[in-house]
Amino acid sequence: MFRIVGIDPGITGAVVVIDNNGEIKRSIRTPILMEKTKKVYDLSLMREVLRGAQHDAEKEGGTAMVGLEKVHTLPRDGRVGAFRFGMGYGMWQGLLSGLFIAYIEVTPQRWQGRMLAGYPRGDQTKTSAVLAAKGLFPHIPINFKADWGMADAALIAEFTRRQHRGEDI
Repeated sequence: MFRIVGIDPGITGAVVVIDNNGEIKRSIRTPILMEKTKKVYDLSLMREVLRGAQHDAEKEGGTAMVGLEKVHTLPRDGRVGAFRFGMGYGMWQGLLSGLFIAYIEVTPQRWQGRMLAGYPRGDQTKTSAVLAAKGLFPHIPINFKADWGMADAALIAEFTRRQHRGEDI
């Protein structure tokens, strides 16, 4: 049995773990710590989330695989924010490599094109992602705007699961 992990790597992102059948096994916001007045990535908890998915898969004779959103900065992003965003993305890559967990990088355009087909895009993309995620995973714990990264992570996980199954994506 596989555990498929979807990662929205931003500081306001999330991690969602699903099984072969597309059932959510774990969903959490990106692990962070508060350092004075700013949020920083909690590298130890990030590692533990990945190790947990890997361990659960191995217990069932399978393996963990990850869909990591391949992100880039936008012209409107500030230098500090862009640096921190890239740093988080690099942390996830380093953890995955260090734990020997297979992963694919998926651009937002690619997973959104498949998972948000028929939904409004543009300035409504985040709202559409929440609606699509709740449609696929009715019990996903998205209750606040701060949880919206969980929708992206869940859809990335489902995109990765479908790709692994060889579905046309």
